[in-house]
Amino acid sequence: MQKTAWISILLALIGLAFADAVIVEFQAEPSQNRIYITWKTGEENGVQVFVVERSINNKDFTAIGEVAPKGSNSTYEFVDENFSEAKTVFYYRLQIKNTDGSSQFTDSLPVIPTISSLTRTWGSIKALFK
Repeated sequence: MQKTAWISILLALIGLAFADAVIVEFQAEPSQNRIYITWKTGEENGVQVFVVERSINNKDFTAIGEVAPKGSNSTYEFVDENFSEAKTVFYYRLQIKNTDGSSQFTDSLPVIPTISSLTRTWGSIKALFK
């Protein structure tokens, strides 16, 4: 009985050791009405999905999209176009959901979006004709 328990514990620990992803690089960059979130992985074992999350206070994060894993040593990109305010700081992070039900989180990155001058100009022109 004891031997079976030790084997079960050992197998569980081995599963946890291999159920994760190593994020080698994580960036969030503003560009013309979009935020480009990119990341690179080293080892990727047991990853179910990468969840991109956003916050305005760096505490309460909301999932804004999911990206399927491609395997170890991969590069990923997610584009956030769904924000309405410039000069607001947004915080982005990744939640890495593993096949064993566990999750990991990256550190958050602050980003201030840039709204193109064309958008602002067009809004100004429309306002003139109201």
